[in-house]
Amino acid sequence: MKFAKQFVAALVVFSSVSAMADDRGLYLGGGLTKVETDEHQLSDDDNAYKAFVGYRLNPYLAVEGAWVDLGNFSGKDGDFEGHSLQATAHFGIPIGQRIRLFASAGVHAWDADNDIAGDSSDLDMTYGLGVEMDVFRNIGVRLEQEVLQVGDIDLDQTSASVYLMF
Repeated sequence: MKFAKQFVAALVVFSSVSAMADDRGLYLGGGLTKVETDEHQLSDDDNAYKAFVGYRLNPYLAVEGAWVDLGNFSGKDGDFEGHSLQATAHFGIPIGQRIRLFASAGVHAWDADNDIAGDSSDLDMTYGLGVEMDVFRNIGVRLEQEVLQVGDIDLDQTSASVYLMF
C-alpha cells in the first residue's frame, strides 16, 4: 500500500511537469497599470497602460519586450510625462498546471518630458514580481509589481494584464 501511494504521488508530480512542458512559445498581451511615485512632490499616482510580447522558453524562463506608458504627474516642482521600452527576463516557478509565480529583471529605455529635469532619456534597470494564471488553453491573466528608475524619479508600477499564447 505504501508503494501505491508513492507511485500515485510520483505520477501526479511528473504528469503536471510533463503537461507544463508544452508551455512554451510566443505570447502577446496588454493591460492597465497604476504608476505611483513619491518623488519631487508630484501627484502620487496615475493610470496608464502596457503592451508586451515575449517568448516562453519553458515553464521556468521567458524573455519579454514591453512598451509602457509611465503616466502623467504634476506637482509643486513641475510636471512629468513619460514612456518606457523594456527588455526583461522572467524566471518562473509553476504552481500546479495553471499558475506561475515569477520574478523579472532587465533594462528599460525611457523618455520623459518633464519640467523637473527637462526633456530627457536614459537606460536604467527594472525588476519586479508577479503571478500569472492560464485561464484557458491559450489565454491568461497576469498581475505584477515592477520598480522602474527614471533618472532621479522612482516609479512603482502595478499591472493587471491579459495575454494570448501562440
